[in-house]
Order: sequence, then structure tokens, then C-alpha cells
Amino acid sequence: MHDLNIVFLKKILNLTALFILLLTSCKKEDEVEPPREVSFQAIEDNQILEDYLSTHFYNYEDFEDETGSPEIVFDTLSGENANKRSLMSQVVKKVINVKISDGSFVNHNLYYLVAREGIGKSPSLVDSTFQSYEGLLLNGNVFDSANNPVWFDLTQVVRGFREGLPSLKAGTYEVNDDNTVTFNDFGQGAFFIPSGLAYFSNAAGAIPAYSPLIFKVNLYTTKQTDHDGDGIPSSEEFDRDGDGIADDTDGDGLADYLDKD
Repeated sequence: MHDLNIVFLKKILNLTALFILLLTSCKKEDEVEPPREVSFQAIEDNQILEDYLSTHFYNYEDFEDETGSPEIVFDTLSGENANKRSLMSQVVKKVINVKISDGSFVNHNLYYLVAREGIGKSPSLVDSTFQSYEGLLLNGNVFDSANNPVWFDLTQVVRGFREGLPSLKAGTYEVNDDNTVTFNDFGQGAFFIPSGLAYFSNAAGAIPAYSPLIFKVNLYTTKQTDHDGDGIPSSEEFDRDGDGIADDTDGDGLADYLDKD
């Protein structure tokens, strides 16, 4: 009988532990953070970006020599680098209106750095571009990169990247005897993007929610696009009102730049 009581007591304790575990799990599910207020997050992100830009510099001295193509490197303004020019003194601020769910607009500040402008044509917001790039969090962690150039359709990237790339110009290229291609005089720069122009409340791979982002870019060449083949460049159909959302003037659910009608 004593053994039976012990077995019964163990079952009660196990059921109690299971019940507590279920309650704890339910409580955690109920504690999901609601999306943050866009306007407040834009202010917070801007302060975070300005703090970073005020305390960091890039290797601008390497770009004073017009030969070669150095990579952009960021470092802190401290120690022997304390007297370097800050990024804040070298970037350009671009104010972008973001349309939110209630139909109003919230200003977001995108900062871009032009290390070398390039000598060719700047892309529109929806062109195809050929570039190498590196995406970083503000702590320096790399979340994405392409050392070998890749083509990007700018309608398929985060808005901050799309809005930053026209600050650069394409370069020139020559085909070598071994059929490799050498690019020269191409644009090099970096974009400092608030989360509202990136993934905002959505985590994406190694990118936590509400993360401002940095992209370092080498822009080699660009190509005008006509996504729907109607003879009208996509740049003239994509976003005429500048709200960052692809236009759909006939309301058929298909964006104008993809709609031949």
C-alpha cells in the first residue's frame, strides 16, 4: 500500500508540473509585444543613427587617391583616430515620407555617404543595378554580403536601399582578353537606414526587429527597366505620388509597372 501511495504521489507531482508548464507557455504567448508606434520608432532610430555617425568615421583618406578602388571601412573615433572627420560631417540626409496604416505619413531620415560618386548614370528607384555590397548591423555584425557583383531589381529590395542607390553613379567597364570584366570609375558609398525603411517590426534572418541597417555598396552598372514591356519605363509608372507604394491606378490589384493595361 505504501508503494502505491508513492506512485500516486509521483503522478500528482508530474501532472502539477505539466499544468504549470502549460500555464507558463500560454502566458508567454500572450505576452507578444505589439508593434511599436511608427513615429516614435522613427525618432528613436534617428537618434541611434546620429549617435553612430557622430562616433564613427570611414577611411576617407584612402579615397583621396583616384587610382584603385579601396573598400569602405568604418571605425570608432577614439585613440589615435579621435581627430578623424566623423561620418556625421560627411553624410547627406534624405527625408523620406512613409505612409502608415491610417493613411498619414511619418518622416524617416536616411543618411547616405558618397565616397566616390562614379562617372556614369544614376539608377532610378526601380531600375536593375549591378553591384557588390555588404549589409551590417550597427554593432558591426555582417548579415548579408556579395563580394562578387550581383544584379538587383530595385523594386525587390528594402526601401532604404532603393532610396539610397540613386546617390551613386555607375562606372565604365572593359572586357579583358580572358573574357573577364574590369570596372572602373564606379560609385562607392554607404547608406544608413532606419528600421522603418527596412524590416521594421519583422526579424529577418540575422536582423533583429527594429534594427537600423548599414549597406556598403559598389555600383558598377545600371539598366533601365520596363517590367511589363508596355514601352513605358517602370520609373514613370512605379510611384508617381512618392508614397513609396507601387501605384495601382485602375485598382485591379496589379501595380501599374507590372500591368500592360
